Amino acid sequence: MRMINEDKQLIRLPASQSGAVLFTALVMMVLMTLLAVTMMGNTAIDEKMAQNSQEQNRAFQAAETGIEMALADVNVLKTSHGFNDDGSRTDGAVVTNDSSDSSNQIFAGADGYSVDIEYSSVFLQKTPVSRGSGFDSSFANYWFEIQSKATTVTGAQSGVALGMFQIGAN
Repeated sequence: MRMINEDKQLIRLPASQSGAVLFTALVMMVLMTLLAVTMMGNTAIDEKMAQNSQEQNRAFQAAETGIEMALADVNVLKTSHGFNDDGSRTDGAVVTNDSSDSSNQIFAGADGYSVDIEYSSVFLQKTPVSRGSGFDSSFANYWFEIQSKATTVTGAQSGVALGMFQIGAN
């Protein structure tokens, strides 16, 4: 087949095509599809990792809140437990609150998302106040350890411990 353009030159067109362009285009389409599927899989994994990180952070923040809740509880740092003359405790004084008490659940949002918080306080020992502290021998340091554990609805858990003392009557 022959064609003549405006400059009166002869242009030859191929009589048949071998299909190499079609084959190349199909290979490129398959490669691009595989690349897109792989990228979607990576995006889903990245999203799941971000969600897990957010849940772990939420559990940690709730455990920190549990420490604050324990400090606000008037029963946590009681110094009226029975003591021996050497300052050791006689009653194994432990104050514990767990998630079965509905006041230890934190709710956020209308969806009812909740975090269960458990906290406990353990009296460790009684020691004399340090010299130069401004307190005389009628006062003592009462050492406690407060622990808090939080669990989110997705199962993420975190725990925090705080050691502290309170000065009280000897």
